[in-house]
Amino acid sequence: MKLSVIIPTHNRADVLKTCLEKVIAQQGVDFEVIVVDDGSTDHTEKIVKQFIDPEGAQSIARLRGTDIRYIKQSGSHQAVARNRGVEVATGEIIVFIGDDIFVEPEFLIKHHDRHTENPDENVVVLGFTTWDPNLPKITKYMRFLEDSGWQFGYKFLHPKWIGRMDPFKFFYTSNISLKKSFLEKEKFNEDFLFYGWEDIELGYRLWKHHDMKMYYEPQAIAYHHHYIDETDLVKKMRNVGKSALHFQHLQPDIQIIPRGMKAMVLKLASNKYTLPIFRLLGKNTYYKLKSWNEFFHGVEEEF
Repeated sequence: MKLSVIIPTHNRADVLKTCLEKVIAQQGVDFEVIVVDDGSTDHTEKIVKQFIDPEGAQSIARLRGTDIRYIKQSGSHQAVARNRGVEVATGEIIVFIGDDIFVEPEFLIKHHDRHTENPDENVVVLGFTTWDPNLPKITKYMRFLEDSGWQFGYKFLHPKWIGRMDPFKFFYTSNISLKKSFLEKEKFNEDFLFYGWEDIELGYRLWKHHDMKMYYEPQAIAYHHHYIDETDLVKKMRNVGKSALHFQHLQPDIQIIPRGMKAMVLKLASNKYTLPIFRLLGKNTYYKLKSWNEFFHGVEEEF
């Protein structure tokens, strides 16, 4: 069973280099790598072509028995990049990772084996992603993102929570795999223009219309090499709010944006007068409320 690893990228040439080094070092499984360059203006193309046979002018070459394909598009966003990668993939299994994801040596074999054990078309395998321990620093805000569920909600995959959480909420394209034939039933919505939600929205459609079943494979380990601090919070969460509004318009039958009493309480607790008080009481509470504050600002900007 062949795997196709799809990596959308934009202006992260040096990080992508390490990402590719980790991927091509995988053993024990047949796979190809598809890099979709979404309008990079740095030396991304040069980096990728270092991994491609210098003797050939074609976009596919052999390296350590691995096919690497490089596709360039003109700044059309991640959803378009992922859809393009799926279109040209030749593997039975699609594996999505990010360009800032560094995988463990047995990453692909873990995904492969889970699909071998669970051959049904509607099976999705979610691996485990955490911050790269080799980053210069893992900030308090990064810990908050990981622990709170704002970025990854792995703590909710504890056995006591299984069955209570809808699987589409964990459709994280930093580390996930599924049959190409299943993915072809739906595709990423290409109207998402901002960070966040385009993967969850696809997961929702696969779950709602095609009975998606998710299996968690904690041994398919990936490290997220992306430094974030508190100064990134405003832009990040406003973009999340904008994308959430688009999700809500696409799927009005599910509540993505808080409404009614919950929205009122969150807005009151996170206004400019109360936030300084919560900051004194603890970073995590402050980050949570500040995130909601910027989230609602993002929603309002899109109206």
